[in-house]
Amino acid sequence: MMFRSCGLAAFAFLIGALPARAADQQQTGWAAWFNNWKFNEQIGLVSDLQLRSQDEWAGPRNLLVRPGVSWYVAPGHTLSAGYAYIGTFNRDARDAVEHRGWQQYLASYRLGALNVSQRLRLEQRFIGRPGAPDVYADRFRWFTRMQLPLSAAAPFVNGAFLALQNEAMVNLSHRDDLNGKVFDQNRAYVALGWRLNPTTDVEIGYLNQWLNGRDRDTVNHVVQVAVYTFFRR
Repeated sequence: MMFRSCGLAAFAFLIGALPARAADQQQTGWAAWFNNWKFNEQIGLVSDLQLRSQDEWAGPRNLLVRPGVSWYVAPGHTLSAGYAYIGTFNRDARDAVEHRGWQQYLASYRLGALNVSQRLRLEQRFIGRPGAPDVYADRFRWFTRMQLPLSAAAPFVNGAFLALQNEAMVNLSHRDDLNGKVFDQNRAYVALGWRLNPTTDVEIGYLNQWLNGRDRDTVNHVVQVAVYTFFRR
């Protein structure tokens, strides 16, 4: 219960967080596919595939591929670990690649009509930088998502829903090689979605990504289209 209360309090606080100083503004688009495949009551696969655009939608900027293995330790509680590849395509510099290891804990539960998910993730980042030495850094991410069905029918197997989520990221090591700060970035998101059937959700929404820069912040205004699939053998 304390974890649930703290998570909602953190969500309410962080979605209101805005940079206090002047920030560069960007306009981008993200397309994402999030998939869960449960083999049995203990083991499954989790993955996401994302393509993100340059500022002003001027071609691709990032390709993210993140597969992992999940262990369902108890109803509503999942441990996962895996690898992530992040390719960055630069217009004015050489392309770069980041490799990550990651581990996470996911808690899913209901609060009234709300479906709530909270995720705690650790990342080991191997960051390639064009024209500079590669960097290793550890990062922690706290993610909260709330989904509200817009239909009174239960169980919710088809229809519209509203999604709200927030994710805060902090640097745990080698901050001087990154932005020199503990706080890395925040992502607040609101979306309207449709559950096509019990295995597939589709949504479109607005994501506000605040990047805490060393000398100047960046606020990225993102239109995101996402597909969520849930399969079970």
